[in-house]
Amino acid sequence: MKQNSIFQIVSLMIVCGVLLLIQSCSSTSAIPEGEQLFTGLKKIKYVNYEPGVHADETMLEMESVLASAPTGAFMGSSYYRTPFPIRLWVWNAFANSKGGIGKWLAKSFGSKPKLLSQVNPLLRAQVAQQQLQKFGYFNGKVSFENVTEHNPKQAKIAYTVDMGHLWTLDTVSYKNFPLQTDSLIHNSMQETLLHKGDAFEVATLEAERLRIANLFRNHGYYYYEESDAKYLADTVNTPGKVQLRFQMVDSISERASHPWYIGKIAINFKKQFMESLDSSRSFRNLIINYNGKRPPLRAGVILSGVNLRSRKLYSYEDEDALKQRLQSLGLFSYTNLQFTPRDSSLNCDTLDVNLDLIFDKPYSFYIEGNAKGKTTGRVGPQLVMGLTKQNAFRGGEVLDISVNGSYEWQTAHQNEHSSSKMNSYEYGAAVSLTMPRLLTPWSLFVGSRKGVRRRRHHYYGVPSTTLKVATNILNRADYFKRHVVSGELTYEWANSETSRHSFTPLSISYQYMNDKTQAFDSLLSLNPYLQISMRDQFVPKMSYTYSYRSPSKYQNPITWSTTISEASNILSGFYVLFGEKWNTTNKTMFKNPYAQFLKLETDFVKQWKVGESSTLVGHFNVGAIWSYGNATQAPYYEQFYVGGANSIRAFNVRSIGPGKYVPADGRFSYIDQTGDIKLLANLEYRPQLFGSLYGAIFLDAGNVWALHSDDARPGSTFALKDFARQIAVGTGIGLRYDIGMFVLRLDWGIGLHVPYQTEKSGFYNVSSFKNAQSIHLAIGYPF
Repeated sequence: MKQNSIFQIVSLMIVCGVLLLIQSCSSTSAIPEGEQLFTGLKKIKYVNYEPGVHADETMLEMESVLASAPTGAFMGSSYYRTPFPIRLWVWNAFANSKGGIGKWLAKSFGSKPKLLSQVNPLLRAQVAQQQLQKFGYFNGKVSFENVTEHNPKQAKIAYTVDMGHLWTLDTVSYKNFPLQTDSLIHNSMQETLLHKGDAFEVATLEAERLRIANLFRNHGYYYYEESDAKYLADTVNTPGKVQLRFQMVDSISERASHPWYIGKIAINFKKQFMESLDSSRSFRNLIINYNGKRPPLRAGVILSGVNLRSRKLYSYEDEDALKQRLQSLGLFSYTNLQFTPRDSSLNCDTLDVNLDLIFDKPYSFYIEGNAKGKTTGRVGPQLVMGLTKQNAFRGGEVLDISVNGSYEWQTAHQNEHSSSKMNSYEYGAAVSLTMPRLLTPWSLFVGSRKGVRRRRHHYYGVPSTTLKVATNILNRADYFKRHVVSGELTYEWANSETSRHSFTPLSISYQYMNDKTQAFDSLLSLNPYLQISMRDQFVPKMSYTYSYRSPSKYQNPITWSTTISEASNILSGFYVLFGEKWNTTNKTMFKNPYAQFLKLETDFVKQWKVGESSTLVGHFNVGAIWSYGNATQAPYYEQFYVGGANSIRAFNVRSIGPGKYVPADGRFSYIDQTGDIKLLANLEYRPQLFGSLYGAIFLDAGNVWALHSDDARPGSTFALKDFARQIAVGTGIGLRYDIGMFVLRLDWGIGLHVPYQTEKSGFYNVSSFKNAQSIHLAIGYPF
């Protein structure tokens, strides 16, 4: 009772202090005489228009042109401000300070007030009116009014957009084009962007002009430019409508009036920009210039999958595909592609190609790491170091060798009163070879035969094949040492800038226990779940991943990936063919049992731009794994967990769940706090503090659950009625420093709610604030 009274008194004092601070802070205290603080826009008023899709697009453009975020804007809005403009208050408090600290506070944490005179609504209205005309509203008008608020030092701006009549296309014709190009236009009319009745819109006209230019350039007209054709618009003959004519200009150059063919192709391999080359090899019309005994890179790596060939009609698409391939290979620091007429005669129709390629550094070293700290005494760093060799075998291959390690120790103030010592560690190594092509059985054995015609696939960038072997060792002091040896074959390709695919037809791993203690054997005897998930076993797996990333021009992009994988279903199918039942357990592979499951996981990230240099990021991750047939539980390494630097940052890795289960002995948490179902949600606001330093305020929530009931882990199964109560929630703050090549991240997570019962009731049920905190030092963003 006494503690509650003290808490109420302290809370009242804090509230009073905040109220006094707000009262003492004025948003207009630093506004000069004769000026007004701009507090945003009134809702833009649209009049005199016909509703429709085009009108909606025009209004959206008006919103963009007239937008002006006030100081303290809520998520960059031009209409709404945050109720507590703290950065503006800081500026008002310290802007006129004569001391160095005050000036630093104002510059670093303050925000200069935006005055009404700085918004310049007259200029914005004029620009908006010009945009109306570009959208076909030739008679449109934009006006404005300054609206003074209750505080005479504050004002909003009210815009009115009178859209007027929309001019549309009456007729569209293409004139004065030579016969060959005229045929190209008429054969592609199903792709035209101009139709009778469409709005007379400048953006659509320019898009059609670009379409025609690309059409010509893709059919050999290398020197044709967009300016070689022009529009003539008659707005008098039919009132309110436009008779449009698109025609070639009279002064077009001779070179732009006929198609061109590819001649000789010269590829120059250099290590330095001014390097002279003394060796060369010729293959018909292909010339390779280099230094040394042999070319440093096979020409097929450059030209494979590209239709740029000698005696072939020039195509802009082929040129662009070659540039994309060179960039995707990642082997060169500089590339230069030039097309030059073979001679200066009027009859010349051949372009010789010269390609300068300067190799990037052959070796690169990378390091990734993070550290974690727990106020309950569990701390430890994690580190990954790797060496990459570019063009390892003259075929554009990338050889990557990496080692990883992490360790964790517990200090002496744990509940079990253990001494301060390192009590667990994990380390491993991996070697991968990535080749810039798809090496399939068809391409290796069938497609290479004479007389077999290869199908050309058009990929965005360079498809790749990766071979990888890895080993990993997990040691839990006083319990076990577990090894995982794996190998995999993976194909990756992209169909567009936004969509990417990854297919692993074969991934096999062998997980085995190298050493275990009597204490761990006792734990296994009490937990059938661990007996299956931790047993020695093979995991032959197949998986597919689809990834989507918004186009780079999007202001609020999304990233989404989904992975589906299965293990041993084909192998079990062979057992069925030979008389074994599908659900018979403990079938073997090389005298060891194998896992069998189906796994699905999806990950979604959405970013919102807030103001000029701040972002709000949302993250959602959900997954499920279903074990059946030969095994009732998934392997330990395939199960889901939450907690850690990239999950719920208030809690350690594998320290929450499954469900409301909590181990009686905290030393077992790393072993049995995994599940078959996972749900994770994060929301993080990243404001720019100053320079390359960003802050972070985050909220994390999630948990894992078991699909099957487990007597050794009571409360671990998923139940819809208990779902909300079993979501662990944490919050916190952090710092991000953008060095350029990578981002250093420091997060302080604070637990708010745990999914199991404690001595406290209600949402905030963390038993001790001191023991509900984690500190993470990491490289890179969490999502």
